[in-house]
Amino acid sequence: MRSSESMEKRKGPVFYYVIGTMILAAVLLVRLFYPASERSTDGLRSDCLSAKEQSTTTEDMEKLHTKILVPPQEWHDDNFALLLQKAATDDKRVILTDVNAAFAAPNSMLDLFLESFHNGDNIAHHLDHLIIVAMDQTAFEKCQSVHRYCYLNEQPGSDLSSEKVYMSKDYVDLVWSKVRLWQFTLEQGYSFLFTDVDAMWFRDPFRHISFYADMTIAADNFYGNPEDHNNNPNTGLVFAKPTRKNIEVMKYWREARKRFPPLHEQAVYDLIKYELVSKFDLKVQYVSTEYWGNFCQPRKDFSKISVFHACCVVGLEMKFALIKGVTEEWKIYKSINLKS
Repeated sequence: MRSSESMEKRKGPVFYYVIGTMILAAVLLVRLFYPASERSTDGLRSDCLSAKEQSTTTEDMEKLHTKILVPPQEWHDDNFALLLQKAATDDKRVILTDVNAAFAAPNSMLDLFLESFHNGDNIAHHLDHLIIVAMDQTAFEKCQSVHRYCYLNEQPGSDLSSEKVYMSKDYVDLVWSKVRLWQFTLEQGYSFLFTDVDAMWFRDPFRHISFYADMTIAADNFYGNPEDHNNNPNTGLVFAKPTRKNIEVMKYWREARKRFPPLHEQAVYDLIKYELVSKFDLKVQYVSTEYWGNFCQPRKDFSKISVFHACCVVGLEMKFALIKGVTEEWKIYKSINLKS
């Protein structure tokens, strides 16, 4: 007993001051780097539907943050739900792309896209979690011959099989159809990374995604600040977490098509992005074109690039020729600079 008392005396006030300071510093660091609304033991599901999100000041925002896992759905497909279950990672993440007959033709964009995973820097395993959405029967049959997870998403009243003229009705129908699938994917409790089939993968793009943002979107032109909505968005690469907030964002986005009927989904997003921020407190991260590159703002620094997208190029033939050239440049870079 006396021994323990003497030890306490020897510690003195300096000892307790140091201990208290260390505890305070630890608390401050936790609060600084992990705000209350973002803390989680699981990075990918830190804001998932099963977790109650931070309440906000408005009644509408409070309705977005709820323990209800899946709100009433306007559309359901058991086949797609089963594919999500099969293709998902252990933390319920999938990769989605879509393709029609024109892009799925032999030795065309789909083949080049799948090849990029094998030519990339240790990213072939991502193919195990990729679902290819076919917009017509021909594309579906091609998918089945080259890939494990294929889904037929034909749209009644639209012919989405051939190459579509930019901004034609069929083109607009094609690009809007993916947003419905995004919404359904979130409603099923899965996060997704959507990638256009003309976006070639060289490295793991997930390393550029901040899981503190609700959504991560590529940029046609990036101006330096990933949170700046003046960056020109490109919805050919989009990551979203399965939150109630994001489901409501998808609904609002699709509903906004009625206000801008001639426009595709990317143009409408660009018009309503400030509404989404104001109404839903949406947090968006735009990825630098150094990492998610394209022909709009071409940089092609292969020491940094993860994905290169053939956007800002009109016509399938020209897209294919240019993006194939980029993939050949990557192969040369990899053979010289990266170990196999």
